[in-house]
Amino acid sequence: MKYIIILILPFFLAFSGPSIKIGLLKYGGGGDWYANPTSLVNLSAFCNKFLGTNIDPEYAVVDAGSIELFNYPLVHMTGHGNVVFTTADAENLRNYLIAGGFCI
Repeated sequence: MKYIIILILPFFLAFSGPSIKIGLLKYGGGGDWYANPTSLVNLSAFCNKFLGTNIDPEYAVVDAGSIELFNYPLVHMTGHGNVVFTTADAENLRNYLIAGGFCI
């Protein structure tokens, strides 16, 4: 019986929904945090195709100071110009990283 489960498990996993959602970090300071809207879509597609991951190509926008930040194992920070974090933003982002969150 266990051999049957092992053989059909990849079949069911292939049809399951995405298991990881990436967050796009929104920050203050006038920098264009919203730049490159296709970069995360392309990253997700590449990782899913070549690395066998199950990343949702639809990313979420999350504020640096929001508790929602902790819902995403990976956040992406992009843009040009100034990046300004309030004290609360910096503390929240620090706690997120200490807790195991990852920012690229």
